[in-house]
Amino acid sequence: MAASSRAQVLRLYRALLRESQRFSGYNYRTYAIRRIRDAFRENKSIKDSEKIEELVNKAKENLEIIHRQVHLLLLSYLRVVYISLNWLMLL
Repeated sequence: MAASSRAQVLRLYRALLRESQRFSGYNYRTYAIRRIRDAFRENKSIKDSEKIEELVNKAKENLEIIHRQVHLLLLSYLRVVYISLNWLMLL
């Protein structure tokens, strides 16, 4: 693997772990982190540049999914808090 590809993969790995740390739920967070680590360990010996590129693209898609899920969970939590506060104000 070329140095730039290695650096790109490491940046992506760190970004995935960092974004997964933002899950508020323990189970979501630990599952995501475990899956990321397992997937990268499983594929660390791959030398084929086309396969590496395919895996990098898949990891980028997963990063976007994790980012979106973190924000959706946060928004749903905020919505519940907002509704609860409004309900309390009616009492």
